[in-house]
Amino acid sequence: MCQVVHYKDFHCHHRWAVVAVSCFPGYGFDNCPYLFNGWAKPYPRMMVAKGELCPTCDLKGRYDRNYTRMLVKNRHGFRWGLGPSEQDWGRDFTCVIL
Repeated sequence: MCQVVHYKDFHCHHRWAVVAVSCFPGYGFDNCPYLFNGWAKPYPRMMVAKGELCPTCDLKGRYDRNYTRMLVKNRHGFRWGLGPSEQDWGRDFTCVIL
């Protein structure tokens, strides 16, 4: 399974995910069979982007989308059921602040 790292830039407040280690050469978000198969995975490691370039602000949108993806929404919640994966019986609950 490809290992993903989650970056947050405190200057521009953008967040993005990067495939740090791919499971096979050339595999990433577009073609890794393990990333989007519905099975629960550990939360990616969070890093502060000190020396990293923001894909939106610094790179002006010119980046390889197979290895880097911008994060639009970060949801937190829990699952009530028999397991953490989509195939397991249960119900997802997302946290909402009103």
